[in-house]
Amino acid sequence: MVKSMTGFGRGAYEDQTFSCTVEMKTVNHRYNEVAIRLPRFLNPLEDRLRKQILATVSRGRIDVFISAAVTGSSGSRLKVDEELALAYHEALGKIAKTLGAADNALGIGAELLHIARCPEVIVPQDVSPDLEELWPKLQQAAAQALEQLAAMRSVEGENIAADMAARADLIAAKLAQVEVRAPQIVSEYQTKLQERLNALLAGAKVQVEPERLLQEAAVFADRTNITEEIVRLKSHLLQFKAILKQEVPVGRKLDFLVQEFNREANTIGSKANDYQLAQLVVEIKAEIEKIREQLQNLE
Repeated sequence: MVKSMTGFGRGAYEDQTFSCTVEMKTVNHRYNEVAIRLPRFLNPLEDRLRKQILATVSRGRIDVFISAAVTGSSGSRLKVDEELALAYHEALGKIAKTLGAADNALGIGAELLHIARCPEVIVPQDVSPDLEELWPKLQQAAAQALEQLAAMRSVEGENIAADMAARADLIAAKLAQVEVRAPQIVSEYQTKLQERLNALLAGAKVQVEPERLLQEAAVFADRTNITEEIVRLKSHLLQFKAILKQEVPVGRKLDFLVQEFNREANTIGSKANDYQLAQLVVEIKAEIEKIREQLQNLE
């Protein structure tokens, strides 16, 4: 199935300890390029995520945006410096004794609150999450985003393929007209040549030998013969339609084939010594260019 290179997908995961959102956007690109933006604590998982994406997307620029948060007991903890708290308690006791106040003048509750507010007694402590535990969760969100992305790329790819197939049929129809017109050119050339010679030799007692006339017509026919080009272009069109039905990425293959379309059309145009045939070639090349433009968006 032909796929477009443009699309968007979004996936999410959430439980009591971890939540994340994965968004993927793809655009046209000659090769395959992945740019991932994710929280720092997930950096070690970037390579695994890249491999997961490249297993699905084979061409285009992929921008990946990940937001994630660790919640609950596994996210952060508070560390209590017990020795420092005891030192503050003893210091408060000494101050009370110096001032002649009772040891429990503040009251146990007030003293606890006071010591808790003292610097470095209670310190937040980040806890590194277990990445092996988080990876399946992130992988699940990424898989959901990739599924949506692939679906969008497939729908657009089918529309592009249908348009290109229709244009290939138009080229085939124009080529059939070229094939009909080509033999007539030689016959018309021979007739015109005979008429010109008769006009030039009118009144003179000179006759053109029929063999000489046939020889000139044969040279012209050989010089303007486009049978090989027509056959090759027909073959390329059949290959083009067949490749469109393949289940693998075909963008590069079709791009090469369309270059061959153009090569054969140019050769036909250069050999065409006829206005009608030249006009048909112009119309064929116009359709080839439209196909080429569409190909820039295929995987």
